[in-house]
Amino acid sequence: MKYFPILEMSEEIQALVVERVTGNSFKDLYGLRASCKLMKALADRRRVYHFYDVLFVPWGLNMPADLLKTCYAEKNPSTLRVYSLSSH
Repeated sequence: MKYFPILEMSEEIQALVVERVTGNSFKDLYGLRASCKLMKALADRRRVYHFYDVLFVPWGLNMPADLLKTCYAEKNPSTLRVYSLSSH
């Protein structure tokens, strides 16, 4: 597999890549944050949480309330779905 140098791309492109990668899983989000300072800064942007899919987090894990609140504030589709189902 050929790798591309993400750090050589514009910050806007880097942010888009980070948004999509972190939306894959909880593990990807925290793995990316641990990789380097730049990736941590990009992964900590609030917009990332719009793409994060909370439905793939095992319910046995105690998901931090702050994570859910941030996802909800970013109008995250899976968080809105969970909220609408739990409020009825």
